[in-house]
Amino acid sequence: MAISSARLKGTVNPRGLITSVRFQYGTTTNYGLITASQNFSGTTTQNVSANVSGLAASTTYHFRIVATNIRGTTYGSDRTFTTRSSGGR
Repeated sequence: MAISSARLKGTVNPRGLITSVRFQYGTTTNYGLITASQNFSGTTTQNVSANVSGLAASTTYHFRIVATNIRGTTYGSDRTFTTRSSGGR
């Protein structure tokens, strides 16, 4: 089975608080995998991305962004992507 990688993208607005951001991802909406946390601060919407690897070819993955600060945790909407077939470039 071929292995693929992907770049997950989202946005966060820390609203003036130090905010830890990560992505949950997996083949179902139970996710099961997480990226390393990244810290953000400021009062504007900022782009967030994370590279993931070791993904199975021709497979649909679910992911969502997760932001945590002293006010609690916020979950983004579920999104999906499909990795290329093992013969794809």
